[in-house]
Amino acid sequence: MPLPRFAMHLLLLALPAAAQLPDLRIEPTAGGSIFYIKNTAAQPLTGWLIELVDYPGSSYSLWQDDLAAPLAPGTEKRIPVANMTVGAVPDYVKMQAAVYADGTTAGVPEKVTSLIERRRHILQTTRDLIHRFETMPAAALTAELQSWITSLQPGRRMTQEGINQSAARGVIQEALTKLNSSPRADVLAGLKVSERRLASSKPAL
Repeated sequence: MPLPRFAMHLLLLALPAAAQLPDLRIEPTAGGSIFYIKNTAAQPLTGWLIELVDYPGSSYSLWQDDLAAPLAPGTEKRIPVANMTVGAVPDYVKMQAAVYADGTTAGVPEKVTSLIERRRHILQTTRDLIHRFETMPAAALTAELQSWITSLQPGRRMTQEGINQSAARGVIQEALTKLNSSPRADVLAGLKVSERRLASSKPAL
């Protein structure tokens, strides 16, 4: 569910002081585009949002949370994407929000709040997955995960609910894919590692 307006306001007030946004450059390729993200801050970069802003007739967003391998200060990450528009109109592509390992943030305040809320929803989804893995019979688990994914139909992409649902689908699909190729105990162990990283991340969820 989208956060009520007053709750969004309280979350904005609770966020740590702003840092600086990472550097972003974009190159077109024959089959898409490449983002180059450089962390120019003093803290590891754990999450960010890139968006196509004010470009007529098109939209694009890339949400990223990487608590397992944050981008170290002074280093650059190369991210190929299939979208060709962002490479063709780089002036319209903006780094909108960033979160660092110490909890400092940068960017458009509402986008920072949305990024943190998305991470909170990923944590809750991970905990729900762990509960299913620990309590459901093996024969029913795969069908349950597939049904769960199907229930999260795409909504309005730019609402918080739509952003959260898209993130949840990704987390559940990843768990299902791993379950089809790895022992259940191994997948559960990985989920618990992810849950601990998310639960201890900053700003506090």
